[in-house]
Amino acid sequence: MNGQPATPIRKRAYYQGTREPPELVREYFRRLGTVALVLDLGCGAGGLARAAPSGVRVIGVDHDSGALELAGRLGRVLAWDAGTGRRLPFPRDRFDAVVARDVLEHLDHPWDTVRELRAVLRPGGLVLASVPMARPRVVWNDYTHRRGFTRAAIRMLFLDAGFDVVRVDRMGPLPLLTRLGLIRTAPWLLRLPVLNQCWATSWEVLACKP
Repeated sequence: MNGQPATPIRKRAYYQGTREPPELVREYFRRLGTVALVLDLGCGAGGLARAAPSGVRVIGVDHDSGALELAGRLGRVLAWDAGTGRRLPFPRDRFDAVVARDVLEHLDHPWDTVRELRAVLRPGGLVLASVPMARPRVVWNDYTHRRGFTRAAIRMLFLDAGFDVVRVDRMGPLPLLTRLGLIRTAPWLLRLPVLNQCWATSWEVLACKP
């Protein structure tokens, strides 16, 4: 070691391996309802913008240059590091919705970021966020994770930030659901003990700014 600061990893391969299936993105927009302007926090390769419905504008933010390069081919993106504690570079009460898929588990202080999401949402706006369950095989299968969440913990995180929590669902890659167009059934199927144990990997929270 020469005492110099470590060079940030430019994780293009990482993001290319974590693209959201278009069917999942369509399900996100179904849950969000009628929206015109959406913030994609931790936009990765830009999967949300790629599959957004016609007439919906998606603005992506990420701290990684590899992600921004990939997502920038699909729409507007901005560099922003949630770990710095700085404000998002947008007016207050600006967005109809925020999607924060697999972001909060990477942060030392996720509560600061959730409060910032509330600030940029318009009153009545929704945030849809997913986080890994607090199961070792889920949390530590990604070298960038800092934590996992229980259902109670993710719910409390959003309540303490001033949101009304609409629902917290189990999610996971159940075989064939994407291909058969049955993603919306996943939260109910994953309540079954055997399926929950084998396939449930994340909590998906839908919350509203009062």
